[in-house]
Amino acid sequence: MRYFPILLFCLYCHPAYVCAHSLEADAGQVSRTEDAFQKGLAALQDNRLEDALEDLNAAEREHPDDARVRNFRGILLVRMGRTAAAAAEYQESIRLDPLLEDAYRNLGFLRWTEHQLAPAREILERAVRLSPDDLFAHYYLGRVDLDVERYEYAFHELELSRQQWPGDAAFLIQVITGYISLGRKEDAHKSLEQLRKLPLSEAQSVQLVSLLLSFHENDAAISLMQTLSGGNSPKQAKWAHFDLALVYLLAGSDEKAMVEAHRYWDSLPQASEKSTEYAEGWSLIGIACAHLKQGDRSVNAFRQAANLAPDDEESWLNLTRELMELNRHPEAITAVQSGLDANPKSYALHLRLGAAYLAAGRYAESEKVFRDLVAAGDPLPTGYIGLAQVLLRTGRATEAVTKLSAAEKKLGPTFLLSYFRGLALDREGKPSEALAAFQAAVRLNSNSAEAHLNVGKMEFSLGQVHEAIAELQEALRLDPDNKQAQRLLSQAYRRAGDEKEAENFAEASAETSVAPAIDLIGDFFVPPWQVPPNPAAK
Repeated sequence: MRYFPILLFCLYCHPAYVCAHSLEADAGQVSRTEDAFQKGLAALQDNRLEDALEDLNAAEREHPDDARVRNFRGILLVRMGRTAAAAAEYQESIRLDPLLEDAYRNLGFLRWTEHQLAPAREILERAVRLSPDDLFAHYYLGRVDLDVERYEYAFHELELSRQQWPGDAAFLIQVITGYISLGRKEDAHKSLEQLRKLPLSEAQSVQLVSLLLSFHENDAAISLMQTLSGGNSPKQAKWAHFDLALVYLLAGSDEKAMVEAHRYWDSLPQASEKSTEYAEGWSLIGIACAHLKQGDRSVNAFRQAANLAPDDEESWLNLTRELMELNRHPEAITAVQSGLDANPKSYALHLRLGAAYLAAGRYAESEKVFRDLVAAGDPLPTGYIGLAQVLLRTGRATEAVTKLSAAEKKLGPTFLLSYFRGLALDREGKPSEALAAFQAAVRLNSNSAEAHLNVGKMEFSLGQVHEAIAELQEALRLDPDNKQAQRLLSQAYRRAGDEKEAENFAEASAETSVAPAIDLIGDFFVPPWQVPPNPAAK
């Protein structure tokens, strides 16, 4: 029998690579296998699925311990649409021969198609360990990692596979999102140009709008969304007004965003069950008003959103953020307490309550909130940072150092913990230890101007003038308006004997030491894009 035609058959009949690789691997052994197995493979080649099943059943009766028969019967059952039975065949094949890599790859592929991503990854990782040169196993492992947004691993596996990547829109959207997440802007831009040339569904076009905004191509994003909003049906008008308002908001056109948000609001039916949709419209209006410095209007809009959707913690977070920005701290405390009444298990709202108390100078209440978060096993550094800020503001730097060090042991090194531990050590009067903590923070986030500033400040205080100048220059590069960096640079150059450079920074205004600060308020929570209705559902 010639097995090359079988290989070609499997390449074009998908699940392509899975079947192809299995047949290729077994070609040398099939000639030594019984007639029923050969007949089953021939029937599979000719797309005679029922005959192939009968022959493979006969082969299994003749050789019940042959793992390859079970593996190929799994391939056949997939083609027949009997995926549950196919999975059972692959699992039995693995039981019979735990080293049969083909069965792991085939089962992993099947689980991926069923969107069972965790088991798919585990099975495909086993396939790769058994056969590191299996390009198709690497490819599908990359696709699984892409689906679960493990982008660094995904691109590593996809590149190892040396397979041609699909050119379809859904895949490219995933790839662009991954490249953006990893900071691979050039690769993202190349893929974006590919995507723009493809025919897209309305939902994919909305995703393209979002991607264009991430590249600051605001005019192109607005133009595309305006084109999409050209329909006249009520369903299309509703989502189009909402998404166009979102585009304007993200592009910085806040007044136009408000106009479209009101149009969206007006397009909704007058029904109580639509309260969440009304809340989203009010949230857009509130954010636009906040950007336009219309504080009262913003607060009123956010109150409407919170009242309409009290179970949505983001509505309360938006309201309390704006109240705190306006220094209306008592109102913020009351609002976040109302939010917690509706969402008692909300971590974000508990954190916001501690931040509101802290901003209001109610340190005892703030400390209790943050201590409760830490005692409950806070998996994030934020609760520890909030507690450290309270301790620093109440003159307990040593305890702040202790709490932050304990957090690092529990959570591992993070930028915020290292940075605030540096601030606490500086406040404790331990400049050498503070310098080491700030240097650790810089290693964890080299783009933090404040971290570089504090490294330079510590080095300057320890007499390391030239090192301090280099760090302060980097801080100023990252934040050209940083007045304290300019003031310290003037002093450092003067101490180094460079009066000319000292004078260049001498006009910078005097500034007190950097107050420990972290944004425990957060940014506004913007409602997600609305997906256009499926035309088939009309």
